[in-house]
Amino acid sequence: MRRLLSFMLWLVACTVDAQTIWDRAHLAEVKSNLQQPAYQQAYVQLLQEAELAARQNCPSVMQKDQTASSGDKHDYLSLSRYFWPDPTKPDGLPYINRDGVSNPELERLDRNRLSEMASAVVTLSLAWYFCGEERYAQKAVEMLRTWFLNKETRMNPHLEYAQIVPGLNGNKGRCYGLIDSYSFVEMLDGVQLLEASKSFTQKDRKALKAWFSRFLDWMLTSSQGKEESKQANNHATAYDVQVIAYSRYTGNQKVLDEYLGQFYERRMLTQIEPDGRQPHELRRTLAFGYSQYNLAHMIDVFQMARNIQSASFKASGLLLEKAADFLAQYEGRSVEDWPYQQISDWDAKQNELAKDLYRLYLLNNSRTDYLKLARSHMVKRFADRFFLLYYTPDVTDNAFAAADAQLRHQLEQANKIRRQQGDWSLMPRSVEKDGSLRMVHQPDWCCGFFSGELWQMYQYSHDSFWREQAVTNTWPIERVKFNDTSHDLGFMVYNSFGKAWELTGERSYRDVVVQAARTLATRYNETVGCLRSWNWGTPDRWQFAVIVDNMINLELFFQASLITGDKRFYNMAVSHANTTLKNHFRPDGTSWHVVDYNPADGSVIKRITHQGFADESVWSRGQGWGLYGFTMCYRYTHDKAYLDQARKIARCWLTLPNMPDDMIPYWDMRDPAIPQAPRDASAAAVIASALYELATYVPGEEASTYRQAADKMVHSLETRYQAQPGASQGFLLLHSTGNYPAHDEIDVSINYADYYYLEALLRRRGEL
Repeated sequence: MRRLLSFMLWLVACTVDAQTIWDRAHLAEVKSNLQQPAYQQAYVQLLQEAELAARQNCPSVMQKDQTASSGDKHDYLSLSRYFWPDPTKPDGLPYINRDGVSNPELERLDRNRLSEMASAVVTLSLAWYFCGEERYAQKAVEMLRTWFLNKETRMNPHLEYAQIVPGLNGNKGRCYGLIDSYSFVEMLDGVQLLEASKSFTQKDRKALKAWFSRFLDWMLTSSQGKEESKQANNHATAYDVQVIAYSRYTGNQKVLDEYLGQFYERRMLTQIEPDGRQPHELRRTLAFGYSQYNLAHMIDVFQMARNIQSASFKASGLLLEKAADFLAQYEGRSVEDWPYQQISDWDAKQNELAKDLYRLYLLNNSRTDYLKLARSHMVKRFADRFFLLYYTPDVTDNAFAAADAQLRHQLEQANKIRRQQGDWSLMPRSVEKDGSLRMVHQPDWCCGFFSGELWQMYQYSHDSFWREQAVTNTWPIERVKFNDTSHDLGFMVYNSFGKAWELTGERSYRDVVVQAARTLATRYNETVGCLRSWNWGTPDRWQFAVIVDNMINLELFFQASLITGDKRFYNMAVSHANTTLKNHFRPDGTSWHVVDYNPADGSVIKRITHQGFADESVWSRGQGWGLYGFTMCYRYTHDKAYLDQARKIARCWLTLPNMPDDMIPYWDMRDPAIPQAPRDASAAAVIASALYELATYVPGEEASTYRQAADKMVHSLETRYQAQPGASQGFLLLHSTGNYPAHDEIDVSINYADYYYLEALLRRRGEL
């Protein structure tokens, strides 16, 4: 009771200067940081929508092709959304209820037109606020005058004929129709931005406040308004939100105090059970959707009343959080897990709940679980206005937003070449010396990285666009699963089909992974205990070459073993790892690139570093493959020998002389040309990703050392090695080195650098 009284006193203390749903401080922060990638797309989209709104005719209630039973076309008229003609009656009257199914006749009346007008005013006011283009404000004011103020076109300030049911009640509106004007709440946030523009005059301000004063009075005194206020579900909550917003806007302090002061007791306690269920919403055929909808309304009230962040405010938000907690337990789950009805829109409402959880986090920053859930499940379409209005991106968000724009560009460039050549199995690999895009077929060892990047974009964003692109760019390389001439099926298949299987659980992807493992197994030699790498080369060059890169391909075996239960795959992976551990590494933890074995007895013939400066040098990407590979082997086996080897490689790497301050290594750390030697961003990306995972397996101080090193590498990649928007054929990173001794792909963008960079970003966020 003390908490309740404290909450009521706090709410009553809020004055007409309380904040709107939008946070002006946040908007100001966004305005000063519009160049950030996570804001840029939404800003560009906003301006595009503002251009469309600026060219459209101003909506008016006079445009409908039907008039209310009053005979006055200025009277707003709408149809009850879920009511349809009765098929058993010749004239269909009276209409009957089909809960959860919208009647398209809505389009002919005023409801959608009202929503379009309010949305356009919001768009134009925000565009004016962010860019200062006065014509946007001018158009917004023109729309406001047309809908609310001009004698010839204005709406009468009531909803007497909102949500009629044809054939009932003399075709007069119902109390539920008051929810039609909910769009006015956010619109008034936009209006209050417009008040600083030249176009919105004092006369406009006075007239609009007068209109809303009359509208508020009608809501409070009409039979429909009184009935709506007595509802026990989201309609009553939405009614209160509107009363609070309109009384605040018009300066009606008495009504504002009354409705804020009673909100907790009248709305929250009557609609939310102690366990967080909302029983009045759970009766619906769209039970999850309406529960989320009502929660969103309540959050709107809390946001309008957040100007005092007192202890009592936070304590009294417990019931609101209970309602959120009840729904949050179903976030990320299937509709079959929901114990009530939800006949449609499950995914869309899941996304809306994620946004609500983010807004709740803004109200109570101690609920970091809300932040985590929101980040994990929100559909991150960077053109979504939510990013401008509420979201504060971190460095990972901005990195993925930049990647989003670049990869869209790369898709365009790749598809152009595919169309020209009539071959959709071509995949972007790198940038040629002349700046053109190098495209490759399978079995190029890099053919799976591009689709893997697209799957990682989907993993981060949950945006169906990226899933569709990933699917489209994965299946064209399916036939590689039968390619027994390559040791790189792990790179090709697990980073594409394996990623798809992890994220979708679809058997078709799983089957490709298993077949690829079976094919790769044909390259295993039991005597040597390894997979053979290269088939090329004369016997006097090597007889059974095994490269350190092959450590990454073992993930394909480990996963195939888990999928099928066939221990043969597991045993081959362990044997290869043990043999590599024994023969590939020097005492200081650095590795040779190639070990050549005698296939007859498994003995070592020689050790060389084929892609490094010299046999005894330290080829950077090779160190990355080793670190990543043994860390991954520990993940699957929990064999301490693999963990110890990964730690040894990491310690060696982090103490190498000649390491640049930004920790992006030279292509070979013993190249005598250092510091003029080329860098290799791809090696940094691989190593950073591995260090993030390794940090999860070791004690505190050591883990911190690895994370700090990975953070520094990724920060360098983000700030100094990113391609400019629209440049480098849509690749993400610059300054990678492919095969230096062959004079190929030196100081260019390469797809595997981008793949492991995105993976490192996900690991930094804790989403892998």
